[in-house]
Amino acid sequence: MRRDGGGASAEEPRPDTLAAHLSALGVDGGAVALYVALLTGRPVPRASPEARRALLALGLAAEVPAGEVPAGEGVGGEGAGGDERGARDFSGGLVPVPPASALELLSRRETLRLEEARSAVARAYERYRRRTPSAVGGSVAEEVTGGDIDRVLGEALGGARREVLRFDSPPYFWDTERGTKEEVGQLRRGVRYRVVYTRESLARPGYLTENVQPCVDAGEEARVVSGLPVKLMVVDDRVGFVSMSIADVDVSRSMLVVRPSALLAALRALFEAYWGRALPVHPESGAAAPGGARPGPAERRILAMLVAGVPDSQIIRELGVSRRTFFRRMELLMAQAGAGSRFQLALQAQRRGWL
Repeated sequence: MRRDGGGASAEEPRPDTLAAHLSALGVDGGAVALYVALLTGRPVPRASPEARRALLALGLAAEVPAGEVPAGEGVGGEGAGGDERGARDFSGGLVPVPPASALELLSRRETLRLEEARSAVARAYERYRRRTPSAVGGSVAEEVTGGDIDRVLGEALGGARREVLRFDSPPYFWDTERGTKEEVGQLRRGVRYRVVYTRESLARPGYLTENVQPCVDAGEEARVVSGLPVKLMVVDDRVGFVSMSIADVDVSRSMLVVRPSALLAALRALFEAYWGRALPVHPESGAAAPGGARPGPAERRILAMLVAGVPDSQIIRELGVSRRTFFRRMELLMAQAGAGSRFQLALQAQRRGWL
């Protein structure tokens, strides 16, 4: 213990403790060593230019003209009367100044850094939790809205490794062109896609040829039904996405993210129920094609749209042919299948593996 000029006692700061406090405020190690030396009078090796500039920039020290370094401040010992030239070499011509402003600035800066670190770790965990919905502490389901929908779907699909199940029906609140490219890429990497489309989906101008067909050609297993109760997607049995009834709400605003649970199992069962009764839009992998020659690509497109319930006018626009050409092809297909109606043609096309 020592006494100051007023007779009050004060504890001599330990250099290592003082250095630890300054380091906790984000001060560089070289600057810490120099500043501690300035405060305690303990000599250190010649200060680096970087350490000197750091103390000046922080406002913890000020420059003094050569020969004006106060005795006992920045000198090799308290009032030791050490060599003045050595003191200037050691201190870099600096003396400490009242640190209040510098300490306030350092405290605020470290508070900001801590807040940024906290936010970064929280965001990283949230991304992990969305990719790994069974993470400890996660709820069974949560709602996402607005712009978060596209981000959450993208993260889930980007992590798909085995299988994606999907109900596809309008309206669409994502970039369908980008979605098609991403699905084709995943199909080529071995991710299995099973998709149930509504007739309304396939009847949208350009959707069959520009979005569905490229995915089917890449290996997507596609089927069609007249209608679906919800928009649904299940990724690797680890996360599901479901909207409310399309007729009841604006699905662009809200979606439910479902994690492994009885609810997710029920959503998968719902998909399988519709998949089992849907009509195929393309042949199952390895399916045989009994019953004579297989129709060409244009005729198979006609059959796919016919099975989907697409109106004649829409099929004609999609194919870019005249009505006369379309009906002539229909007659040839019916004759080839031995069908007396369009319903029989669709049934025979499925049985023969033409779709």
